[in-house]
Amino acid sequence: MTTQIKVEGPPRIRRDAIPTRALLDRSLLFFLEGYTFTIKRYHRWRARAFETRLLARRSVVMAGRDATSLFYDADRIVQSRFVPWPIRTTLFGAGAVHFLEGEEHRHRKAMFMSMVTEESVAALAAATARRWDAASDRWEAADRVVLFDEAVQVLGSAAFTWAGIPVERTDEGRRARDLATIVDGFGSLGLRHLRARMARRRADRWARRLIADVRAGRLHPPVGSPLEVIARHRGLDGRPMGERLAATELLNVVRPTVAVAYFVTFAALAMHTHPEWRPRLATGDEAVLEAFAHEVRRYYPFAPALGAKVRREFTWQGRRFPRGRVVMLDVFGTDRDAGSWADPERFDPERFIGREPDNLAWVPHGDGEPYTSHRCAGEGVTTELLKTAERYLARLRYDIPRQDLRVPLNRIPTRPPSGFIMTNVRRILVPAGADAGARRRSA
Repeated sequence: MTTQIKVEGPPRIRRDAIPTRALLDRSLLFFLEGYTFTIKRYHRWRARAFETRLLARRSVVMAGRDATSLFYDADRIVQSRFVPWPIRTTLFGAGAVHFLEGEEHRHRKAMFMSMVTEESVAALAAATARRWDAASDRWEAADRVVLFDEAVQVLGSAAFTWAGIPVERTDEGRRARDLATIVDGFGSLGLRHLRARMARRRADRWARRLIADVRAGRLHPPVGSPLEVIARHRGLDGRPMGERLAATELLNVVRPTVAVAYFVTFAALAMHTHPEWRPRLATGDEAVLEAFAHEVRRYYPFAPALGAKVRREFTWQGRRFPRGRVVMLDVFGTDRDAGSWADPERFDPERFIGREPDNLAWVPHGDGEPYTSHRCAGEGVTTELLKTAERYLARLRYDIPRQDLRVPLNRIPTRPPSGFIMTNVRRILVPAGADAGARRRSA
């Protein structure tokens, strides 16, 4: 059962000139090679940035701290992301906050940040912990458990309750699977992408009904819940968001929450590969849980790249960047850049113990100030939900039957094909007050 990701990040060598291979469109190669598309070309062309043609657009692809600094330079780069139309409409939705700029973006982003306060995120993590506990009862009686599928259900159920969305118990699984299907098809071609688009249509219709019911007084979600906040939100012009747009933003709250199932599965894979971390995670030490969560998101890939456009012409590393040129920050390559990380191909949470991540080198959620930039508003949610899952999984005992635990790098988003199968699941006893003691030690 091979589990390691065997790929070397960008080379240390750095050239002033950026190689250009923009004659042929390499979009098909990108989808076929996945996360390794950029890494292969860095090594082939002995550079950490190159120009090519993707989706008929001349694009500069780059990785590393300097690349991140440039990418988030608002004077030179338009921070609303460049996303191809099929991905834009399937994953994010037309008109979403991700594609706004200036005051309009700040106003909409403030709405999102009001929903992910420390108290709100703690409530979501607590709701998720209760569902993990309930899942244990089912798992102990089951012949086998597919962790990825279970994580989708647990996270979906908790997200719906937290967001103020009433969902019948028998309907929770279907709604959560639709959201997971949307995520699973965003970086693919063919049948997987078609399934994602069909799931998106179902989810859009459902979310629009929820918004309409709140505005018509047929539904009364808790004050301050995401459904209530989004349904009541008014734009800069003082008018409510259109029903379709409000539904889009509601999905942009619950969909990423369900997507944490990918990282939960990676966390279980990391514990399996590095069992020495299980006892430390089981104590509930916040610093250890957070460091492990950070390393999971650095080591295992999710979003391959972020896109933007040049705001005004400039020159960087000997290359002229004309206005409108597409610029892509390679997330996977930056998180594995040998110029920023010691032994980047090794999974090592110790690199985050007692130190905060370098946000120019660690970019699983982008860089910048969350309240004003395009950095993901849900980063804190992801961290807390992943910590909750780590603590829970570390306090289980289970067997790992023979299965395919590879992490295929030509699949976007990737995950082990088996979904991480567990058998003979049972809970272990944890000393009373272990979490409280760990929190005191971390304080």
